[in-house]
Amino acid sequence: MTRVALVAVVLLAAASVAAGATSPPKLAGCVPGSPSTVRPKKIIVACGDANFYFTNLAWSAWSAVQAKATGVAHLNDCRPYCAAGHFHTYRATVTLSRPRTCTNGAREFTRLAWRYPGSAPAGLPAHGSQPLPCR
Repeated sequence: MTRVALVAVVLLAAASVAAGATSPPKLAGCVPGSPSTVRPKKIIVACGDANFYFTNLAWSAWSAVQAKATGVAHLNDCRPYCAAGHFHTYRATVTLSRPRTCTNGAREFTRLAWRYPGSAPAGLPAHGSQPLPCR
């Protein structure tokens, strides 16, 4: 093997190792210390009481900059108050964005946005967003 060919093989091997070392951002859950995940089936938005969450998430994309899914939003109407309220379901799209390297060294998405492509909950906008924790 010539010196040039050997250098080319070493450079290609180094590039493939570097490309594999970069993993896509993950999603941190509500519970501190719980593992971050890729492509979760469920996301709890209202971490304190779980009165707003998404289930049946089908991810169409999960890249280094953004993740997109469709699923079902579950929203408590909190009438007359949240403990006695009723959950209603809505078709929804979910987008994760703003990946950051957190203090734990992991890349995590720090923004959650959602839309209701069909009917939106009464009295609420057809879309929303909120920041996510970066641990």
